[in-house]
Amino acid sequence: MRRSIFIVALAVCEVVELEPIPDTPALLIKEQKSWVCVADLHLGIEVQLRASGFNIPSQTSKILSSLEALSSRGEKLIVLGDVKHRIPSVGYMENREILPFIKRLQEIFRDVVVVAGNHDGGLSSVLPEGLKAYSGHGTTIGTLGLVHGHVWPSGECMNSERLVMGHVHPSVLMVDSLGTRTNEKCWVRAKFMRKRVLERFGSCPKELVIVPAFNPLLTGTPVNVEGGTRLGPLLRNEMVDISSYRVYLLDGSNLGKPRVQKGRAYSKM
Repeated sequence: MRRSIFIVALAVCEVVELEPIPDTPALLIKEQKSWVCVADLHLGIEVQLRASGFNIPSQTSKILSSLEALSSRGEKLIVLGDVKHRIPSVGYMENREILPFIKRLQEIFRDVVVVAGNHDGGLSSVLPEGLKAYSGHGTTIGTLGLVHGHVWPSGECMNSERLVMGHVHPSVLMVDSLGTRTNEKCWVRAKFMRKRVLERFGSCPKELVIVPAFNPLLTGTPVNVEGGTRLGPLLRNEMVDISSYRVYLLDGSNLGKPRVQKGRAYSKM
């Protein structure tokens, strides 16, 4: 994917680049110090899958290794929500695995920041000291707004040049002439319905960037399925122009606006 895709031009000739890291559901935010941005780790999802009859080993060490590898790309790390999967509380797995997981991230990144997601109830009880945590209403880096996406963004985030969001677990459903269906994680860029946004907020970002889920078990909810679920208040309240969606695969392939497929979207876990 060309680096120019997500470039954000700021005032006074300052430039922040949003660069998708090739073949990885992670975004590089380049300012004075570079940030690695990921969303939707969903640590512990294997426990819930096991209860449904799927015997899958813990993915926590694999996810940690992937994040460790990304530390060479950025000095800081921001996680856009859903660090854990269990709702609403912290279970045995979280008590055992999340604290050492976060502590290791603090060792390899200069700063670790978490924006709370809808799966993160009770997470604060297992977070180590020194970790910066924000509510689901989000935070900003320069003129970028960063949110999970399950609650309304703050006014400060909506005053940003671009809004970066997780929560949706975006994917694209591809169907060939033989009916073979392939569902792939993807990045989404979209425009806001400015008039609708300004009815609630004092300003409107120029663009929305939706980050794919980092957990390898979560392919996602296809964004091009007729009647697909609209997750979060921005999408539910039609503040995002669905017709403006532009989709990119993790390898950088630009699919443009993919053809809408009929049928039911995969449900989000």
